Amino acid sequence: MVGALMSSADVPYYVAIQKGLEEELAKQGAAVKMSVQKPSASEMAWKNSVRKLVTLEAKAIVAYGGGTAVTAVAEAPDLPVVYCAVFGPAAVTGKNVTGVEAKVPLQVLVNHLKKISNFTKLGILFSSDEPDSVKQAEAVAGFGGDVVKTDVKGLDSIALPAGVQAVFLTCAGAVQNQKAVAGIIEKARAGKIATAGVLGGSAELGVLVTMAASAEQQAQETAKIVAGILKGGAASSFPAVSGSKVELTINLVEAKAMGLTVPFEILGTAKVIK
Repeated sequence: MVGALMSSADVPYYVAIQKGLEEELAKQGAAVKMSVQKPSASEMAWKNSVRKLVTLEAKAIVAYGGGTAVTAVAEAPDLPVVYCAVFGPAAVTGKNVTGVEAKVPLQVLVNHLKKISNFTKLGILFSSDEPDSVKQAEAVAGFGGDVVKTDVKGLDSIALPAGVQAVFLTCAGAVQNQKAVAGIIEKARAGKIATAGVLGGSAELGVLVTMAASAEQQAQETAKIVAGILKGGAASSFPAVSGSKVELTINLVEAKAMGLTVPFEILGTAKVIK
C-alpha cells in the first residue's frame, strides 16, 4: 500500500494529479492500493494522517505540497517520501525523500493579472503553515507596489484585504480547497476584484487567471519514482525532477462579467474558459 497526503480536502489540482498518478502506475504494471488522506489544512492534522499511514504499513508516502512533505519526513523518517506539486523543494530534506518540483513563473502571472485588471493594490492570500505558500507570498510582495498579505488560518478567517483591486491566491491548502475558493470568488465578484492563482483547476471554480505546473506531467514523473521505489529502489537513487511544463488558463466568463478585457497576446497562449 502507498499513502498519499494532501494539504487539504478537495483541492482540484491535487485531485487531478492523484487520478493521473494512479492511472500511470497502472500503465506501468505497478497496480497498488493507495490510501489517500485529505485532512484539514493544519500541521497537526497532517501529522495524524502520517501516523495513520505508518500504522497501515504504507511502503511510501506521496506528499502534495511542501508543508505535507516536511511533516511526512519528520514523522516517518524511515519511509520513502515522494513529494509533488512543491514550489520550493529545498525546504524538504532527508535521506528518504525525492520528488517533483512545480515551479511557476510568478512574475509572469502577476504581469498578466496587471494587464487584465490594471490593479494598483494587490492582496495576497497565504498560509504561514505551508513553506511553499510563504515563499510565493514573499516573492510576489518582492515585485514591488502596494501589497497586503493575509495569513489564512481557516475558512472563517478568509477576508479580502480592504481597498484591493486584485487578489493573488498562493498554493496553500487553506486557500485552494473548493470551499475556500468559492468563498473568495463570492467576495471578489461582489467587489469587482480580479483573482489569480497558482494551482490548476481553480479557474474552473471562478478564478480569473491561473498558471500552474502541468498536472499530467506531475503525475507522470511522480509515478515513475513511486514505481521504482516499489520495485526496491531507494528514494535517494531517484534524482528530484523539475516539472518544466506550465499551463495558463483564463476564465473569460469572469473577465466579461467584471467588464475586463483580456489582451489577445495572453489569450493566444492560454486555455480559455468561455
